[in-house]
Amino acid sequence: MRENPRNIRYADFAKICEHFFGPPRTSGGSHAVFKTPWPGDPRVNIQNDHGGQGLPGPPGPGRDRQEGGSDVSATIDVSRYTYRVTWSVEDHQFVATCPEFPSLSWLTDTQDEALHGLATLIAEVVDDLRADGEPVPEPLSSRAYSGKFNLRIGAQLHRKLAMEAAEEHLSLNQYILRRLTNAP
Repeated sequence: MRENPRNIRYADFAKICEHFFGPPRTSGGSHAVFKTPWPGDPRVNIQNDHGGQGLPGPPGPGRDRQEGGSDVSATIDVSRYTYRVTWSVEDHQFVATCPEFPSLSWLTDTQDEALHGLATLIAEVVDDLRADGEPVPEPLSSRAYSGKFNLRIGAQLHRKLAMEAAEEHLSLNQYILRRLTNAP
């Protein structure tokens, strides 16, 4: 397993996860989701690639993820989450992902099946989180944004941008907004 983690049999991978994390919180079809003891993104998602190999879900950026979540109502509409379905050249299948749940994904042969599979999985995870009294991530689409964010940049870049803004008779804020808006 250590020498070639891409060739782990799904059944073996599931046994390892069950040994360390207990029975899967969600399972069905080709997926099993395990709750882990770590804060931040406490789920491990594994998938059977139908060739007997176990595929881990993508590692979520747990340390960069917004902690917690809101007190989402009991009837959360999982269609409000942000979904992306792309073709995986490596896996030769479509993969669905959701930034609100970075450790979860769904691989399958069609875009529709990938989206439906992930949405179903997320609905089960949301129910599991709610049942355990854990925070449920708020959909990005319903979060309020102030229109402000702080950005730290080096002194030389700050100076360069300020000079460019002055040359165009703009405030630094207006200049950067224009550059971001017109960026390719």
